[in-house]
This record gives sequence, C-alpha cells and structure tokens, in this order.
Amino acid sequence: MSKTYHVALLIDTSTSWGSRLIKGISQYSHQQGNWLIHVEPRGRYEQFHIPEGWEGDGIIARINRQQFADEINATGLPAINVSWYPYEGSKIVRCSASEHESGQLAAEYFLAHGFRLFAYCGPLKRPGYCDQFAESYSKTLAAAGYTCSVYPAPSGEQRIIAWKEQLNSLVNWLRQLPSPTGLLCWSAARGRQLTEACQYANIRVPDDVAVLGGDHDDLMSLISTPQLSTIDHPAERIGSEAARMLENLMTGSGPTEKSLMFSPTRVIVRHSTDILAIDDQLVQSALKMIREQACNGVNVAQIVSQLMIARRALEQRFVKRLGRTPAMEIRRVRIETAKQLLVETELSMSEVAKATGFEEQDQFSRTFRRSLDMTPTQFRSLHRGSH
Repeated sequence: MSKTYHVALLIDTSTSWGSRLIKGISQYSHQQGNWLIHVEPRGRYEQFHIPEGWEGDGIIARINRQQFADEINATGLPAINVSWYPYEGSKIVRCSASEHESGQLAAEYFLAHGFRLFAYCGPLKRPGYCDQFAESYSKTLAAAGYTCSVYPAPSGEQRIIAWKEQLNSLVNWLRQLPSPTGLLCWSAARGRQLTEACQYANIRVPDDVAVLGGDHDDLMSLISTPQLSTIDHPAERIGSEAARMLENLMTGSGPTEKSLMFSPTRVIVRHSTDILAIDDQLVQSALKMIREQACNGVNVAQIVSQLMIARRALEQRFVKRLGRTPAMEIRRVRIETAKQLLVETELSMSEVAKATGFEEQDQFSRTFRRSLDMTPTQFRSLHRGSH
C-alpha cells in the first residue's frame, strides 16, 4: 500500500485566486490518489499559522510575512510558496504568477489604448514586500517615454486603517490626477476601492480614470461600479504545478526544484477600462472600426476607403499616437480575441481561426506563434482552467 501524504493548504479561500489555486491542487491530488489535504476557510488578510497539533509531510502556502516563513522553515517540511512575496529557502520554493510580466502586460494594455497619463495604486505598507509589479509597470512605461504617478499610501495595514481614512486619502490623490489617466491597482480588491473612491470624488470611470485590477477576482470585479477590468492568471495551472513540485520534494523522486513563475493569461476587459484615450478623432474612428470588424476580416484598404484618407497618412497618425500601424492593430485585436476563445471555449483551432478573421488555420497558427512565441495549442494547454 502506497504512503499517504498529509498536506496543509494555508491559502485564503475568500478570493478567486485562492480558490482557483486550491482547485488546481485538488485536481493534482485526486490524480495521485494518496494525498490527504488539510484546508480551512480563510480570509485574504488573516495571518496564517501551521495548525496546532497538525503533523504532515508538506505545505503549500501563501506566505506573506517573514514570521510565517520562519514558522514553516522550523518544521523542516518541504513547502511551496504561491504568493508574490519572495520567501524562499532550503525548504521553501516559489510557484506563482510573474509580477514582472503582469506589470508589463498592464502597461502595454494602456499604451495600446492610447493613454499617455498613468498612475499606480499599490497595497498599504507591507513589511518585507518589494512591489516588483509596480516596478515593471513603471519601467515599461518609462521605456515608452512616460512617467507614472504613484499613490502615497498611508502607513499601516489594510485591516487596521479605517476605511474613511483610506477613502479620504484616495479621493484627495485621485482629484490631482489629470484626465484621462490609466490607473493600475495592485489587486482587484484595491481596484474596487478605487472605483468607489472615484464615485465620492465625482470622477468618471473610465472617462476620466480607467481602472485596472492587478489580479482577477470574480466578486470584486462584478460588485465594482462600473465593473472592473482585471489581469487574469492561470491560477489552476499554478496550483497544479505547485502540487507537482511539492510531490517531488516530499518523495525525492524529481530534480531539485527551482522557482516557477507563470505569465498572465490576458486582460479581462470590463467597463472600467472600456475607452480609447485618443485625441485624434480619425485614429479613434479607425480604432473603433478595427475593434468591431477585425475578426470579420476587415483590412487596412477597407478602413482607409471608409475614412477617405490616404493609407500613408493613416499609418503615420497611428504610429504617432500608438507606436504601431493599423495592420499591427488589426493583428493585435485578432490575437487577443483568439486568446479569449482558447481559454473560455472548446472551439477547435480551425474554428478559432475562422472566428478571428483568419482565412486559413495555418496562417492563424503562424501569426499566433510570432506574437506569443508559442502555438495556440500550447497556449490553451498552459491556460486551460482559468475559467
């Protein structure tokens, strides 16, 4: 009879990120058939501890403070850290979403929609946390020639500072932002707070400030007014890989594990960012046509004909405002739509190609691979289970 492995999941269950991680872990454990999982309902801001009296073989945890990391290290058990806090050691290995690629994706998203003014709202002060998400966002914007306004958060922890104090601080900062600003928030929960603060400040979302949450959470996204756009990550896949890594550490059956960071899947666009911040009316009209018709096979010749402008003139105005040509924008919209269909539907590759305006599946596959450095099949496999 094979050994039963006792594994503690010290992960919050109140967010989509946490629940999806646990779903991915459970899928792996059921395949193994010899895991006994300990998990309890937990909120995002609760301080985790190893359950008193629990004796087990491994831990998967959202480690967000040094004391918790020390507590895990003291057990001598192998552990996987699934948080953005960079706690690692002889027994702790990280498996999480890439902060660097997530920040880069957010910047590229706002740039693609014509924004030239940018802001960032991070978490409240957290000891031991270096915000690489914000750093990557700012660096990507700087490389494009732009700066970023950063919210000067009051010192203290989220669960301690009164919401009225937080609200007043956010309102005062938001009123200083020029319009239109692309605002990235550290999390969906933070993004929902910002859309609420915008209501109090009489700031229109997305017209004056477009708000993007740094992770995806169904509840926070849907109760936000307006509904919140978010960055999605392959949480189930991360959970499954974290479980696989822990299995190797517990059994000693695999190579020495190294940290594994996953790329974000996409931006889930809802009303909070559904705007084109373009001051050129002709370019804005062309972009609207592309968004509506790209997947129906529209081409640049048809666009310039409808707008009654020379192709070269339109291309020059696109490059000046967006840094890319109309043809590149058509391709970008098609690929983004394809990513959504690959994640959310069971359509075949030929059906996805047809639905996104490609004449042939081979043409779709080549274009997709050039854009993402992976095939559509590889993308679907990597991000399967995101929703």
